[in-house]
Amino acid sequence: MRRLLCLLSLMTAASIGASFHMPRTEPALSDIARTTMIRSKRTPLRMTQPSEDTEMPSTSSFNKKRIIPIAVLTTISATTIAAFTGHLPGPLIDATAPPFFANLPFGVLFAGSYEAYPQTLIYRDLGATVISIVGASLFVKACTYPVTVGKLQPRDSRKIIHTFSAPLFILVWPLFSNAYGARVFASIIPLMNALRLYLAGTGGTGDNNNDRSTADGSENELAQAISRSGNAEEALGGPFVYVLVLLFFTFFCFTDSPVGVISIATMAAGDGLADLIGRRFGSNNKWPFNKDKSVAGSTAFVSGALVASFGLISWLTGFGVMDPLDLNAIDLFVRLLVISVVCAAVELIPAGDDNYSVPLSAAILSSYLLT
Repeated sequence: MRRLLCLLSLMTAASIGASFHMPRTEPALSDIARTTMIRSKRTPLRMTQPSEDTEMPSTSSFNKKRIIPIAVLTTISATTIAAFTGHLPGPLIDATAPPFFANLPFGVLFAGSYEAYPQTLIYRDLGATVISIVGASLFVKACTYPVTVGKLQPRDSRKIIHTFSAPLFILVWPLFSNAYGARVFASIIPLMNALRLYLAGTGGTGDNNNDRSTADGSENELAQAISRSGNAEEALGGPFVYVLVLLFFTFFCFTDSPVGVISIATMAAGDGLADLIGRRFGSNNKWPFNKDKSVAGSTAFVSGALVASFGLISWLTGFGVMDPLDLNAIDLFVRLLVISVVCAAVELIPAGDDNYSVPLSAAILSSYLLT
């Protein structure tokens, strides 16, 4: 028994001693955690900084896509509210005001009397505005898309828009009512186009080249299509002046007198066709005092301005939205021919911008010859 107890004592002591010398085993999860800690100490975590060349999501394009819709809704809403609240005059009652006041926007407030703006006419002008905006957008898209797919040159697209956009806009003027405030609704269309050109030329809300690269696709497409060299900033040149002139005559003249119609038609159809025809058929008949202009281009200018002016005046008077002139058709044609020839000569002057020199000349001449 004593030997058995001694043997058990020795075995217990041996097991205890072995426990101090054997390595301690840990669970597999602890091994993984310890390995991870060791590796993390060897390879510290690094925060990578984006380089200047890395494209980061920009909010300029996101915001730009909403500028035009917000501007359209805001402008239309404000104009409609002004009409409903009596801040826009309705149809004219007393038309015996002096011509100077009668041709001013809201000149009737100083020299005549007007009716309230009826709801039916407000809805009519609102509908005409929406139709005009949609039609203008579709027309511009039809002219710019062929440029993006290589079917049309930007310069040709620019002049097609230049030639037809304003006359097509005048063709929808009979959709508007005879309320004096209808011109405000009609002015929304060139105003929104001016905003589109501004955004296309500046590339959005930013003022550097990086912001321009984030321009919305539709505005970038417009800028490329109406520029001669592909530079988007050209949208702020002649095309922007063109739209401002259209806005001016729409707001100040509208259907009150033929002055605005003739000025717009001469600027659009005359100057536009002069470039389209002159570049194709004018290489061998340049004017000696201006090698950039040709006889073919000048002939197209006179023809386009004459036909557009005569046709648009006949269109508006035929629908009764413009008072007939005290001239027969032959007298009107001859006087419009004189205006077109003089404006074609002004267009030959190698100075200034014909987007304002031509309509200004047409306005002065038509005021003298037709009123």
